[in-house]
Amino acid sequence: MRSVAFSPDGQILASGGHDGIIKLVDVKTGEDIKTLRALRPYEGMNITGVTGLTEAQRSALIALGSVASN
Repeated sequence: MRSVAFSPDGQILASGGHDGIIKLVDVKTGEDIKTLRALRPYEGMNITGVTGLTEAQRSALIALGSVASN
């Protein structure tokens, strides 16, 4: 976890981390209200069949959100 903050009325806790995910939690019940995730730079880009990539480049693109089928 990287940071936390309460809503002005103290009812909701927001937490964010290095993974780009923000969670909103109801303080009274501890239940998740919503999970927000920032889009990664290559989110959804299909790299299936792309040639000329090293395995490291392919792995990096997948970590950044691209997809590849085997």
